[in-house]
Amino acid sequence: MNKKFEDVIAEQGKLIYTNVGDSMIPVIREGNLLVIEAVKKPLKVGDVPLYKRDSGQYVMHRIVGIKNGKYMMKGDNRTFVEKGITDKHIIGVLTRIVRNGKTFPVETTQEYVMRIAKDMIYLISCAVNDTAPDKARIAEMDLNEIYRLSQEHMLTAAVAFALEKTMPLPHAYDQAKKKAIRKLALFELERSAITREFEKAGIWYLPLKGILLKDDYPKSAMREMTDNDILVDSTRMEDVRSIMEGLGYSCDLFDLRHHDVYSKPPTLEFEMHHSLFGKNVSPAFKEYYADISDRLQRNGCECKLSDEDFYLHVLCHTYKHYIHAGSGLRSLLDVYVFLRAHPGLDRGYLDAELKKLQLGDFEENQRCLANKVFTGAELTEQEQKELDYLTLSGYKGTLENQEYNRMSDNLGGDDSGASKRRFIKSRIFISGESLEKNYPFVAKHKALYPLLIVWRPVKGAFTHPKGIVTEFRKITQFKKKD
Repeated sequence: MNKKFEDVIAEQGKLIYTNVGDSMIPVIREGNLLVIEAVKKPLKVGDVPLYKRDSGQYVMHRIVGIKNGKYMMKGDNRTFVEKGITDKHIIGVLTRIVRNGKTFPVETTQEYVMRIAKDMIYLISCAVNDTAPDKARIAEMDLNEIYRLSQEHMLTAAVAFALEKTMPLPHAYDQAKKKAIRKLALFELERSAITREFEKAGIWYLPLKGILLKDDYPKSAMREMTDNDILVDSTRMEDVRSIMEGLGYSCDLFDLRHHDVYSKPPTLEFEMHHSLFGKNVSPAFKEYYADISDRLQRNGCECKLSDEDFYLHVLCHTYKHYIHAGSGLRSLLDVYVFLRAHPGLDRGYLDAELKKLQLGDFEENQRCLANKVFTGAELTEQEQKELDYLTLSGYKGTLENQEYNRMSDNLGGDDSGASKRRFIKSRIFISGESLEKNYPFVAKHKALYPLLIVWRPVKGAFTHPKGIVTEFRKITQFKKKD
Protein backbone atom coordinates (compact mmCIF):
# COMPACT_ATOMS: atom_id res chain seq x y z
CA MET A 1 0.00 0.00 0.00
CA ASN A 2 1.40 3.40 -1.00
CA LYS A 3 2.36 5.62 1.90
CA LYS A 4 1.15 9.16 2.18
CA PHE A 5 3.66 11.87 1.31
CA GLU A 6 3.67 13.18 4.87
CA ASP A 7 4.46 9.73 6.23
CA VAL A 8 7.44 9.30 3.87
CA ILE A 9 8.88 12.67 4.91
CA ALA A 10 8.29 11.91 8.60
CA GLU A 11 10.14 8.59 8.28
CA GLN A 12 12.93 9.48 5.85
CA GLY A 13 13.24 13.26 6.15
CA LYS A 14 12.62 13.73 2.43
CA LEU A 15 10.45 12.66 -0.48
CA ILE A 16 11.42 12.25 -4.14
CA TYR A 17 8.67 12.08 -6.73
CA THR A 18 7.98 12.86 -10.38
CA ASN A 19 6.09 16.06 -11.04
CA VAL A 20 2.69 15.98 -12.71
CA GLY A 21 1.01 19.14 -13.96
CA ASP A 22 1.97 22.53 -15.37
CA SER A 23 1.12 24.96 -12.58
CA MET A 24 4.78 25.75 -11.85
CA ILE A 25 6.06 26.16 -15.41
CA PRO A 26 8.72 27.19 -16.32
CA VAL A 27 10.70 26.40 -13.14
CA ILE A 28 9.11 22.95 -12.77
CA ARG A 29 7.92 20.93 -15.74
CA GLU A 30 6.10 17.68 -16.31
CA GLY A 31 8.36 14.74 -15.52
CA ASN A 32 10.92 16.63 -13.42
CA LEU A 33 12.12 14.83 -10.30
CA LEU A 34 11.43 16.89 -7.18
CA VAL A 35 13.22 16.59 -3.85
CA ILE A 36 10.98 17.60 -0.94
CA GLU A 37 12.50 17.83 2.53
CA ALA A 38 11.08 18.40 5.99
CA VAL A 39 10.77 22.07 6.95
CA LYS A 40 13.72 22.95 9.20
CA LYS A 41 13.37 26.74 9.38
CA PRO A 42 10.55 29.26 9.01
CA LEU A 43 9.16 29.49 5.51
CA LYS A 44 9.48 32.77 3.62
CA VAL A 45 8.11 34.42 0.51
CA GLY A 46 9.59 32.66 -2.52
CA ASP A 47 9.75 29.18 -0.93
CA VAL A 48 7.89 26.35 -2.67
CA PRO A 49 6.27 24.09 -0.06
CA LEU A 50 4.28 20.92 -0.58
CA TYR A 51 1.00 21.27 1.30
CA LYS A 52 -2.22 19.36 1.75
CA ARG A 53 -5.55 21.09 1.40
CA ASP A 54 -8.41 20.32 3.76
CA SER A 55 -9.91 18.35 0.88
CA GLY A 56 -6.91 16.00 0.97
CA GLN A 57 -5.42 17.27 -2.31
CA TYR A 58 -1.63 17.68 -2.45
CA VAL A 59 -0.39 20.95 -3.98
CA MET A 60 3.03 22.48 -4.50
CA HIS A 61 2.94 26.22 -5.15
CA ARG A 62 5.08 29.22 -4.30
CA ILE A 63 4.57 31.43 -1.25
CA VAL A 64 3.75 34.92 -2.55
CA GLY A 65 2.75 36.48 0.75
CA ILE A 66 2.50 35.85 4.49
CA LYS A 67 -0.03 37.62 6.72
CA ASN A 68 -0.98 36.84 10.33
CA GLY A 69 0.75 33.47 10.18
CA LYS A 70 -1.12 32.42 7.04
CA TYR A 71 0.45 31.80 3.64
CA MET A 72 -0.73 33.08 0.26
CA MET A 73 0.13 30.49 -2.39
CA LYS A 74 0.26 30.77 -6.20
CA GLY A 75 1.53 28.58 -9.01
CA ASP A 76 4.09 30.36 -11.19
CA ASN A 77 1.91 29.49 -14.18
CA ARG A 78 -1.36 30.51 -12.50
CA THR A 79 -3.09 33.77 -11.65
CA PHE A 80 -5.23 32.58 -8.71
CA VAL A 81 -3.82 33.23 -5.22
CA GLU A 82 -4.86 30.71 -2.58
CA LYS A 83 -5.17 32.11 0.93
CA GLY A 84 -5.56 30.62 4.38
CA ILE A 85 -2.79 27.99 4.19
CA THR A 86 -1.17 27.49 7.61
CA ASP A 87 1.73 25.47 9.00
CA LYS A 88 -0.64 22.60 9.74
CA HIS A 89 -1.16 22.19 5.98
CA ILE A 90 2.57 22.20 5.17
CA ILE A 91 4.20 18.80 4.58
CA GLY A 92 7.64 19.78 3.30
CA VAL A 93 9.52 22.25 1.14
CA LEU A 94 11.11 21.84 -2.30
CA THR A 95 14.92 21.89 -2.13
CA ARG A 96 16.10 20.56 -5.51
CA ILE A 97 14.87 19.88 -9.04
CA VAL A 98 16.32 17.13 -11.24
CA ARG A 99 15.84 17.58 -14.99
CA ASN A 100 17.54 15.62 -17.77
CA GLY A 101 19.90 14.07 -15.24
CA LYS A 102 21.06 17.44 -13.88
CA THR A 103 20.26 18.94 -10.48
CA PHE A 104 19.08 22.54 -10.20
CA PRO A 105 18.32 24.77 -7.22
CA VAL A 106 14.85 26.09 -6.49
CA GLU A 107 14.62 29.43 -8.28
CA THR A 108 12.11 32.17 -8.82
CA THR A 109 10.73 32.44 -12.35
CA GLN A 110 12.99 35.41 -13.02
CA GLU A 111 16.10 33.66 -11.69
CA TYR A 112 15.28 30.62 -13.79
CA VAL A 113 14.70 32.56 -17.00
CA MET A 114 17.83 34.67 -16.55
CA ARG A 115 19.98 31.59 -15.91
CA ILE A 116 18.74 30.02 -19.15
CA ALA A 117 19.05 33.37 -20.93
CA LYS A 118 22.71 33.68 -20.00
CA ASP A 119 23.51 30.55 -22.00
CA MET A 120 21.18 31.53 -24.84
CA ILE A 121 22.80 34.96 -25.14
CA TYR A 122 26.23 33.34 -25.21
CA LEU A 123 25.17 31.15 -28.15
CA ILE A 124 23.57 34.06 -30.00
CA SER A 125 26.75 36.08 -29.50
CA CYS A 126 28.76 33.24 -31.01
CA ALA A 127 26.38 33.17 -33.99
CA VAL A 128 26.51 36.89 -34.84
CA ASN A 129 30.22 37.21 -34.03
CA ASP A 130 30.95 34.12 -36.14
CA THR A 131 32.78 32.17 -33.43
CA ALA A 132 32.43 28.54 -32.35
CA PRO A 133 30.91 28.01 -28.88
CA ASP A 134 32.88 26.08 -26.26
CA LYS A 135 32.03 22.36 -26.23
CA ALA A 136 32.47 22.02 -22.49
CA ARG A 137 30.10 24.89 -21.84
CA ILE A 138 27.48 23.47 -24.19
CA ALA A 139 27.67 20.15 -22.34
CA GLU A 140 26.51 21.93 -19.19
CA MET A 141 23.64 23.71 -20.89
CA ASP A 142 19.98 22.73 -20.81
CA LEU A 143 19.37 22.86 -24.55
CA ASN A 144 15.69 21.98 -24.22
CA GLU A 145 15.06 25.00 -22.00
CA ILE A 146 17.21 27.25 -24.21
CA TYR A 147 15.06 26.13 -27.14
CA ARG A 148 11.88 27.14 -25.32
CA LEU A 149 13.26 30.57 -24.41
CA SER A 150 14.73 31.18 -27.85
CA GLN A 151 11.30 30.46 -29.34
CA GLU A 152 9.83 33.22 -27.14
CA HIS A 153 12.37 35.66 -28.56
CA MET A 154 12.37 34.40 -32.18
CA LEU A 155 16.08 33.60 -31.87
CA THR A 156 16.07 29.82 -32.30
CA ALA A 157 17.62 29.89 -35.77
CA ALA A 158 20.47 32.07 -34.49
CA VAL A 159 21.10 29.60 -31.65
CA ALA A 160 21.06 26.74 -34.18
CA PHE A 161 23.66 28.43 -36.37
CA ALA A 162 25.93 28.67 -33.31
CA LEU A 163 25.40 25.09 -32.13
CA GLU A 164 26.12 23.55 -35.53
CA LYS A 165 29.66 24.91 -35.35
CA THR A 166 30.36 22.55 -32.45
CA MET A 167 27.90 19.66 -32.55
CA PRO A 168 25.30 17.85 -34.68
CA LEU A 169 22.10 19.86 -34.34
CA PRO A 170 19.36 18.40 -32.10
CA HIS A 171 16.23 17.71 -34.15
CA ALA A 172 14.21 20.70 -32.86
CA TYR A 173 17.00 23.16 -33.64
CA ASP A 174 17.61 21.60 -37.04
CA GLN A 175 13.94 21.99 -37.94
CA ALA A 176 13.88 25.57 -36.65
CA LYS A 177 16.88 26.48 -38.79
CA LYS A 178 15.42 24.84 -41.91
CA LYS A 179 12.07 26.52 -41.31
CA ALA A 180 13.74 29.93 -41.02
CA ILE A 181 15.63 29.36 -44.28
CA ARG A 182 12.51 28.18 -46.11
CA LYS A 183 10.41 31.06 -44.83
CA LEU A 184 13.05 33.61 -45.76
CA ALA A 185 13.29 32.23 -49.29
CA LEU A 186 9.50 32.22 -49.64
CA PHE A 187 9.24 35.82 -48.42
CA GLU A 188 11.94 36.89 -50.88
CA LEU A 189 10.12 35.27 -53.81
CA GLU A 190 6.72 36.62 -52.83
CA ARG A 191 8.02 40.11 -52.13
CA SER A 192 9.69 40.21 -55.54
CA ALA A 193 6.40 39.26 -57.17
CA ILE A 194 4.54 41.92 -55.19
CA THR A 195 7.00 44.72 -55.89
CA ARG A 196 7.04 43.87 -59.59
CA GLU A 197 3.30 44.55 -59.62
CA PHE A 198 3.86 47.78 -57.73
CA GLU A 199 6.40 48.83 -60.36
CA LYS A 200 3.93 48.07 -63.16
CA ALA A 201 1.22 50.08 -61.39
CA GLY A 202 3.56 52.97 -60.57
CA ILE A 203 3.12 52.60 -56.79
CA TRP A 204 6.16 53.67 -54.78
CA TYR A 205 7.16 51.42 -51.86
CA LEU A 206 9.65 51.35 -48.99
CA PRO A 207 10.78 48.02 -47.43
CA LEU A 208 11.00 48.30 -43.63
CA LYS A 209 12.61 46.72 -40.57
CA GLY A 210 13.48 43.01 -40.84
CA ILE A 211 13.45 43.00 -44.65
CA LEU A 212 16.67 45.01 -44.53
CA LEU A 213 18.02 44.12 -41.08
CA LYS A 214 18.41 40.45 -42.06
CA ASP A 215 21.09 41.39 -44.58
CA ASP A 216 23.34 42.68 -41.79
CA TYR A 217 23.42 39.29 -40.04
CA PRO A 218 26.20 36.80 -40.92
CA LYS A 219 23.43 34.52 -42.23
CA SER A 220 20.15 36.18 -43.21
CA ALA A 221 18.07 33.33 -41.76
CA MET A 222 19.41 34.12 -38.28
CA ARG A 223 16.97 37.03 -38.26
CA GLU A 224 13.57 35.29 -38.04
CA MET A 225 10.44 37.16 -39.16
CA THR A 226 6.71 36.65 -38.76
CA ASP A 227 5.79 39.11 -41.49
CA ASN A 228 7.14 41.65 -43.96
CA ASP A 229 6.43 45.38 -43.51
CA ILE A 230 6.30 47.72 -46.50
CA LEU A 231 5.37 51.40 -46.58
CA VAL A 232 3.44 52.25 -49.75
CA ASP A 233 1.86 55.30 -51.35
CA SER A 234 -1.10 56.02 -49.04
CA THR A 235 -3.16 57.35 -51.96
CA ARG A 236 -3.02 53.93 -53.67
CA MET A 237 -4.25 51.57 -50.94
CA GLU A 238 -7.20 50.31 -53.00
CA ASP A 239 -4.80 49.50 -55.85
CA VAL A 240 -2.48 47.74 -53.40
CA ARG A 241 -5.41 45.66 -52.20
CA SER A 242 -6.32 44.66 -55.76
CA ILE A 243 -2.74 43.61 -56.43
CA MET A 244 -2.46 41.59 -53.22
CA GLU A 245 -5.77 39.82 -53.73
CA GLY A 246 -4.84 39.17 -57.34
CA LEU A 247 -1.71 37.40 -56.09
CA GLY A 248 -3.81 35.12 -53.90
CA TYR A 249 -3.66 37.00 -50.58
CA SER A 250 -6.57 37.44 -48.20
CA CYS A 251 -7.14 40.93 -46.83
CA ASP A 252 -7.41 40.46 -43.06
CA LEU A 253 -7.45 44.15 -42.11
CA PHE A 254 -8.13 47.19 -44.27
CA ASP A 255 -8.26 50.92 -43.53
CA LEU A 256 -8.60 50.48 -39.77
CA ARG A 257 -5.03 51.01 -38.58
CA HIS A 258 -1.88 52.57 -40.01
CA HIS A 259 -1.31 49.36 -41.97
CA ASP A 260 -3.38 46.82 -43.88
CA VAL A 261 -2.76 43.12 -43.32
CA TYR A 262 -2.60 40.44 -46.03
CA SER A 263 -2.00 36.74 -45.53
CA LYS A 264 -1.51 33.61 -47.61
CA PRO A 265 -1.43 30.13 -46.02
CA PRO A 266 0.45 28.57 -44.52
CA THR A 267 2.86 31.21 -43.18
CA LEU A 268 3.00 34.39 -45.27
CA GLU A 269 1.84 37.74 -43.94
CA PHE A 270 2.50 41.22 -45.31
CA GLU A 271 1.69 44.51 -43.61
CA MET A 272 1.22 47.33 -46.10
CA HIS A 273 1.66 50.60 -44.22
CA HIS A 274 -0.24 53.83 -44.95
CA SER A 275 2.18 55.60 -42.59
CA LEU A 276 5.12 54.64 -40.41
CA PHE A 277 3.20 55.03 -37.14
CA GLY A 278 -0.39 55.01 -35.98
CA LYS A 279 -2.24 57.44 -33.73
CA ASN A 280 -1.23 56.04 -30.35
CA VAL A 281 2.43 56.99 -30.39
CA SER A 282 4.57 59.77 -28.99
CA PRO A 283 3.59 63.24 -30.29
CA ALA A 284 7.24 63.67 -31.23
CA PHE A 285 6.97 60.62 -33.51
CA LYS A 286 3.76 61.92 -35.10
CA GLU A 287 5.32 65.25 -35.93
CA TYR A 288 8.63 63.80 -37.10
CA TYR A 289 7.07 61.19 -39.43
CA ALA A 290 4.08 63.23 -40.62
CA ASP A 291 5.83 63.62 -43.99
CA ILE A 292 8.92 61.60 -44.89
CA SER A 293 8.96 62.38 -48.59
CA ASP A 294 12.13 64.46 -48.26
CA ARG A 295 13.91 61.51 -46.62
CA LEU A 296 13.10 58.97 -49.31
CA GLN A 297 15.84 58.00 -51.75
CA ARG A 298 14.07 56.82 -54.90
CA ASN A 299 15.11 54.42 -57.63
CA GLY A 300 12.03 54.20 -59.80
CA CYS A 301 9.21 53.07 -57.52
CA GLU A 302 11.52 51.45 -54.99
CA CYS A 303 12.48 53.72 -52.12
CA LYS A 304 15.00 53.50 -49.33
CA LEU A 305 16.14 55.55 -46.37
CA SER A 306 19.68 56.53 -45.55
CA ASP A 307 21.35 54.24 -43.03
CA GLU A 308 20.89 56.92 -40.38
CA ASP A 309 17.18 57.40 -41.08
CA PHE A 310 16.61 53.65 -41.23
CA TYR A 311 18.29 53.26 -37.83
CA LEU A 312 16.12 56.04 -36.40
CA HIS A 313 12.95 54.33 -37.59
CA VAL A 314 14.05 50.99 -36.12
CA LEU A 315 14.69 52.72 -32.79
CA CYS A 316 11.28 54.42 -32.84
CA HIS A 317 9.56 51.13 -33.59
CA THR A 318 11.50 49.40 -30.82
CA TYR A 319 10.70 52.17 -28.34
CA LYS A 320 6.99 51.94 -29.15
CA HIS A 321 7.00 48.28 -28.08
CA TYR A 322 9.47 48.84 -25.25
CA ILE A 323 7.22 51.28 -23.37
CA HIS A 324 4.07 49.31 -24.13
CA ALA A 325 4.76 45.68 -23.19
CA GLY A 326 8.50 45.11 -23.67
CA SER A 327 10.58 44.65 -26.82
CA GLY A 328 12.61 41.48 -26.17
CA LEU A 329 16.16 40.47 -27.03
CA ARG A 330 15.78 40.32 -30.80
CA SER A 331 15.41 44.10 -30.97
CA LEU A 332 18.55 44.53 -28.87
CA LEU A 333 20.39 42.14 -31.18
CA ASP A 334 19.20 44.13 -34.19
CA VAL A 335 20.86 47.24 -32.75
CA TYR A 336 24.15 45.40 -32.20
CA VAL A 337 24.20 43.77 -35.64
CA PHE A 338 23.16 46.93 -37.50
CA LEU A 339 25.70 49.20 -35.81
CA ARG A 340 28.49 46.68 -36.39
CA ALA A 341 27.57 46.46 -40.07
CA HIS A 342 27.37 50.28 -40.44
CA PRO A 343 30.29 51.76 -38.48
CA GLY A 344 30.36 55.02 -40.42
CA LEU A 345 27.02 56.49 -39.36
CA ASP A 346 26.86 60.29 -39.10
CA ARG A 347 26.74 60.65 -35.31
CA GLY A 348 26.14 64.40 -35.46
CA TYR A 349 23.04 63.93 -37.62
CA LEU A 350 21.79 61.08 -35.42
CA ASP A 351 22.17 63.07 -32.21
CA ALA A 352 20.29 66.03 -33.68
CA GLU A 353 17.42 63.84 -34.93
CA LEU A 354 17.28 61.81 -31.71
CA LYS A 355 16.81 65.07 -29.83
CA LYS A 356 13.79 65.89 -32.00
CA LEU A 357 12.40 62.41 -31.36
CA GLN A 358 13.20 62.62 -27.62
CA LEU A 359 15.06 59.33 -27.88
CA GLY A 360 18.63 60.32 -27.06
CA ASP A 361 18.86 58.53 -23.72
CA PHE A 362 17.00 55.46 -25.02
CA GLU A 363 19.30 55.10 -28.01
CA GLU A 364 22.43 55.49 -25.91
CA ASN A 365 21.20 52.92 -23.38
CA GLN A 366 20.25 50.41 -26.06
CA ARG A 367 23.50 50.90 -27.98
CA CYS A 368 25.73 50.51 -24.92
CA LEU A 369 23.74 47.59 -23.55
CA ALA A 370 23.73 45.77 -26.89
CA ASN A 371 27.48 46.14 -27.24
CA LYS A 372 28.11 44.82 -23.73
CA VAL A 373 25.61 41.96 -23.86
CA PHE A 374 26.78 40.52 -27.18
CA THR A 375 30.49 40.89 -26.48
CA GLY A 376 30.27 39.35 -23.01
CA ALA A 377 31.25 42.52 -21.12
CA GLU A 378 30.31 42.97 -17.47
CA LEU A 379 27.06 44.86 -16.85
CA THR A 380 26.30 47.47 -14.24
CA GLU A 381 23.43 46.82 -11.83
CA GLN A 382 21.15 49.11 -13.84
CA GLU A 383 22.13 47.47 -17.11
CA GLN A 384 21.36 44.06 -15.65
CA LYS A 385 17.89 45.28 -14.67
CA GLU A 386 17.41 46.52 -18.22
CA LEU A 387 18.51 43.16 -19.62
CA ASP A 388 16.14 41.39 -17.21
CA TYR A 389 13.24 43.51 -18.50
CA LEU A 390 14.00 42.71 -22.13
CA THR A 391 14.60 39.01 -21.46
CA LEU A 392 11.42 38.53 -19.45
CA SER A 393 9.41 40.35 -22.12
CA GLY A 394 9.87 37.97 -25.05
CA TYR A 395 9.50 39.42 -28.52
CA LYS A 396 5.76 40.04 -28.05
CA GLY A 397 6.07 41.68 -24.66
CA THR A 398 3.98 40.67 -21.65
CA LEU A 399 0.60 41.62 -20.24
CA GLU A 400 2.29 42.34 -16.90
CA ASN A 401 4.64 44.85 -18.54
CA GLN A 402 1.75 46.36 -20.45
CA GLU A 403 -0.31 46.87 -17.30
CA TYR A 404 2.62 48.26 -15.32
CA ASN A 405 3.76 50.62 -18.08
CA ARG A 406 0.22 51.86 -18.67
CA MET A 407 -0.31 52.53 -14.99
CA SER A 408 3.12 54.14 -14.62
CA ASP A 409 2.36 56.42 -17.56
CA ASN A 410 -1.07 57.31 -16.16
CA LEU A 411 0.45 58.21 -12.81
CA GLY A 412 3.43 60.00 -14.31
CA GLY A 413 5.77 57.34 -12.89
CA ASP A 414 4.80 58.48 -9.39
CA ASP A 415 3.33 56.07 -6.83
CA SER A 416 2.48 58.73 -4.24
CA GLY A 417 -1.01 59.05 -2.83
CA ALA A 418 -1.37 62.51 -4.34
CA SER A 419 -0.59 61.20 -7.83
CA LYS A 420 -3.08 58.35 -7.45
CA ARG A 421 -5.79 60.73 -6.25
CA ARG A 422 -5.17 63.02 -9.24
CA PHE A 423 -5.51 60.11 -11.64
CA ILE A 424 -8.72 58.83 -10.02
CA LYS A 425 -10.11 62.37 -10.25
CA SER A 426 -9.20 62.50 -13.96
CA ARG A 427 -11.01 59.20 -14.54
CA ILE A 428 -14.15 60.57 -12.87
CA PHE A 429 -14.07 64.10 -14.26
CA ILE A 430 -13.25 63.26 -17.87
CA SER A 431 -12.14 66.22 -20.01
CA GLY A 432 -10.03 67.38 -22.92
CA GLU A 433 -9.32 65.00 -25.83
CA SER A 434 -10.85 62.06 -23.97
CA LEU A 435 -14.14 63.92 -23.59
CA GLU A 436 -14.18 65.01 -27.24
CA LYS A 437 -13.31 61.53 -28.48
CA ASN A 438 -15.72 59.50 -26.32
CA TYR A 439 -18.56 61.97 -25.72
CA PRO A 440 -18.50 64.49 -28.60
CA PHE A 441 -22.14 65.51 -28.01
CA VAL A 442 -21.42 66.46 -24.39
CA ALA A 443 -18.23 68.24 -25.47
CA LYS A 444 -20.37 70.48 -27.70
CA HIS A 445 -23.12 70.96 -25.10
CA LYS A 446 -21.24 71.66 -21.88
CA ALA A 447 -24.48 72.08 -19.89
CA LEU A 448 -24.87 68.28 -20.00
CA TYR A 449 -21.48 67.70 -18.36
CA PRO A 450 -22.83 67.35 -14.75
CA LEU A 451 -25.22 64.64 -15.96
CA LEU A 452 -22.32 62.79 -17.59
CA ILE A 453 -20.34 62.81 -14.34
CA VAL A 454 -23.26 61.12 -12.56
CA TRP A 455 -24.24 58.82 -15.44
CA ARG A 456 -20.79 57.29 -16.15
CA PRO A 457 -20.18 55.67 -12.73
CA VAL A 458 -23.81 54.51 -12.46
CA LYS A 459 -23.59 52.93 -15.92
CA GLY A 460 -20.25 51.35 -15.05
CA ALA A 461 -21.62 49.88 -11.83
CA PHE A 462 -24.21 47.97 -13.87
CA THR A 463 -22.24 47.08 -17.00
CA HIS A 464 -18.75 46.21 -15.68
CA PRO A 465 -18.56 46.47 -11.88
CA LYS A 466 -15.61 44.06 -11.69
CA GLY A 467 -13.66 46.22 -14.10
CA ILE A 468 -14.12 49.29 -11.92
CA VAL A 469 -13.04 47.42 -8.80
CA THR A 470 -10.04 45.92 -10.60
CA GLU A 471 -8.89 49.30 -11.94
CA PHE A 472 -9.27 50.93 -8.52
CA ARG A 473 -7.25 48.12 -6.93
CA LYS A 474 -4.50 48.44 -9.54
CA ILE A 475 -4.27 52.18 -8.94
CA THR A 476 -4.15 51.96 -5.16
CA GLN A 477 -1.71 49.02 -5.11
CA PHE A 478 0.64 50.40 -7.79
CA LYS A 479 4.29 50.45 -6.71
CA LYS A 480 7.01 52.08 -8.78
CA LYS A 481 9.86 49.72 -9.64
CA ASP A 482 13.46 50.71 -9.05
